[in-house]
Amino acid sequence: MPLPWNRLRNTALATLTGVAATSSLLLVPADGWAADHTAPTVAVSPAPREARQTVTLATGERLEVLHTGRKGASKPNVWIAPKAGQTTGRYAFTSANGRLRVRPLNQRQVVAPTEVSTGARTAAPAATGAAKTYPVKLSIVNGGAVSFKMFTVWNRRTSTEYEVKDQRNSPNGSVNLPPGDYVSVAMHDDFPKPSYLLVRTFTVKSAGLTVRFDEKTAKETGVKVDDAATSRNGGSVSISFPGGFEIGYALLGGSGKVFVNPFSLTGAALHLQEVQVKKGSSVAAPSPYRYDLSHTFRNTVPASPMFHVRTSSLAKTVTTLRAPGTNTNASLVSGPMVDDLGGMFFDSPVWLPSAVTEYVTPGVTYGRALVYGNSESVLILKDRKLPVGTSAGETVGAAPFDLRGPQYMGAYRQGTTMWLNEDSPFSDAAGNFGFDNRAKVSYRLSSGGKTLLSTVDQSPSKEARVTVPAARADYALTETVSRTVPYSRLSSRTTSEWKFSSASATRPADLPLIDIDLSVSGLDSKNTATSTDRIRIGATATARLRATETVTALEYSTDDGATWTSLPVTSTGDSASAELTVPADASFVSLRVSAVDDEGESVRRTVIRAFAGPAPQPERTVGATKISNIVVNDGRPLAVDPFGAFFSVTFTATDPAGIADGDAYLYHGSYDKPDHVLINPEPARCTKVNATTSTCELIYDIDSRLDLGKNSLAGSWKVAAWAHSKDRKSYTDLHAAKTVNLLRATRLSANATPEPIRKGKTLTITGKLTVANWETSTYAGFAGQSVRLQFRKAGSSTYTTVKTLKTNTSGDLKTTVTASRDGYWRYSFVGNSTVRTVISAPDYIDVQ
Repeated sequence: MPLPWNRLRNTALATLTGVAATSSLLLVPADGWAADHTAPTVAVSPAPREARQTVTLATGERLEVLHTGRKGASKPNVWIAPKAGQTTGRYAFTSANGRLRVRPLNQRQVVAPTEVSTGARTAAPAATGAAKTYPVKLSIVNGGAVSFKMFTVWNRRTSTEYEVKDQRNSPNGSVNLPPGDYVSVAMHDDFPKPSYLLVRTFTVKSAGLTVRFDEKTAKETGVKVDDAATSRNGGSVSISFPGGFEIGYALLGGSGKVFVNPFSLTGAALHLQEVQVKKGSSVAAPSPYRYDLSHTFRNTVPASPMFHVRTSSLAKTVTTLRAPGTNTNASLVSGPMVDDLGGMFFDSPVWLPSAVTEYVTPGVTYGRALVYGNSESVLILKDRKLPVGTSAGETVGAAPFDLRGPQYMGAYRQGTTMWLNEDSPFSDAAGNFGFDNRAKVSYRLSSGGKTLLSTVDQSPSKEARVTVPAARADYALTETVSRTVPYSRLSSRTTSEWKFSSASATRPADLPLIDIDLSVSGLDSKNTATSTDRIRIGATATARLRATETVTALEYSTDDGATWTSLPVTSTGDSASAELTVPADASFVSLRVSAVDDEGESVRRTVIRAFAGPAPQPERTVGATKISNIVVNDGRPLAVDPFGAFFSVTFTATDPAGIADGDAYLYHGSYDKPDHVLINPEPARCTKVNATTSTCELIYDIDSRLDLGKNSLAGSWKVAAWAHSKDRKSYTDLHAAKTVNLLRATRLSANATPEPIRKGKTLTITGKLTVANWETSTYAGFAGQSVRLQFRKAGSSTYTTVKTLKTNTSGDLKTTVTASRDGYWRYSFVGNSTVRTVISAPDYIDVQ
């Protein structure tokens, strides 16, 4: 099951301690951690292992309560996967007493909240007993219209939550409470007006009362920086309370303002977070800088809850992002690793390769991640805490990408059971943990010539389990990880061949495997070596259990592993290095390393396409696999309006052995150096037609400004497509399988006056030609364009061009003719390879 990162924009990942969203929203309930106020670890981890509960929100989005964790560890997590790749922009959430309530906002109609159980719930007060209850009315005043509101009430001493009866279509709610001290929070949201988060404390004695939440007392909250060129890319406002209550908003894409009222309450905290980027930036034109700002008001929310910060008071660093063998889009994600409730993670688009200047709140530990091209390939970066001022930068995404150390692995046994889950095969050379849910993993375990386990092309997050003899025995384990994806051309196949000895263990124990860390110096920003550079390759062996390791061989290949050449190495036991001048005709270089330890274990690690070479990357077809009949947008012209477009890409794949899978993506520019790509959040869905043929389909739902963002991207795009045979013996990889024009949509109007008109009088025909502006999400006047005025007489089906005129600077048209007969007048604009042809609706004129 992939992580819920289905689009690049508007991503937040957070704990409740957090809420998270990317166009999806991930929430980690606080229940169970409130007692000691220790937050759970924020982990952008491989796909959750087990879904415990699945429900559907009123918007159609899917919410799942999951268990995650390695080797039996378990933490409840909740994530929301959007419907059709969309995001609502704003969510309201509450978490307390073993239940989580989530309500998507920004809807045309108010939708109901969805509640799920996340743990043991505090027992509600008994209906019978000595304590008498009194009616308490809750009312939002000075708030105007009420579309969405939600009240939460709990006892300050016992943390017992009480259910509020909502009075629909009014600002009121009611609850019956026994004597005691209480906290209540009112949430109010009437899009596009601001959201409100209002807090009141009150005491119930011996009579009922009314608690008013006055919106006039609330002020806008958030974090502002002294850089006028920035805008909010994502943010969150939440309030945490003693007893584990967390209530707030996640604001995606900078959606909306949040107002809070001043209050004081020991142990409460208002958590603010803003990710800000350059105004007007998009996936196609990412911001060259990023502000990750956070602040917490503790115990007291002041009368002016806007936190102002100067750039000079922040930490500053430059992060260099390498590309995985091709230019591609990605998303840089970060958020504070807080020691109590409120930490959230948000993303901003980046282009690979590039360098991003980061400004962050100093003295705060930030968790970070780099998401490649879609929701399913993630590189988890090392936590970072920076002081005020400029700090040294780092390089992220350096090849080779492969398994990195036992802390990320999952091969172990207990008793007669072995578990295999080596699910992080795409970690970078700096040791940043990486995984890819589009990859396929196969395992083969044997002993004494007998195959004990064989799996083929399973999800990398799926754990394999096998029963083995209790007595000590020698084993051979082969793991093969393969991937063909649009956002990376490196580490297309990684194979680890281990030989080891193992016996029954009373407690879970790691298998005595050896890991290999590879490094290559001298590569450029795309992890490419040039023919003039002499690069150095390094390999280090590490045993998962106590042993002394020795690297015994280092080899390279320039034909994807068909042939290998040994390198003369300089060795110091567990490490070895060698120099290589990459041949000028090499498109990729593969690496193979062998190592042993003094306990008799061994490993041979092969990384196909470990880094790129200087030669162009040619199309390849191995065997009989073929792709045909590629169709974009059902064969119709693909015009993208100011808001976006919804279209399909389909193709047919054939092979005598049948088709295992296929995929495709669109790119602009050259294959080796595209200046933009459109990658679908999910791989193509291939449907079997017969034993040899499958049809594959991708559905795109793009946003003009966020996914394109440049009018210059209109024009010719190409489709790259590939498919693999079912027996994995053949495949085809086509770099320019189809050419399609992405057109800017146009509109054209025509209006003839006066009507009716007498014969021989002057008829005036006005109109306007507008074109989609992908940079502003608007239609703009299309100046200087030739437009034909056409006429069709009544009773005829043929239009004749009367004259040709040009639009003015605002796209307006105006001309006159002499009225002679009844008929229809229209304007016609002939588009080109970047804009759509358009014809206005005809205007009938009655000539008398």
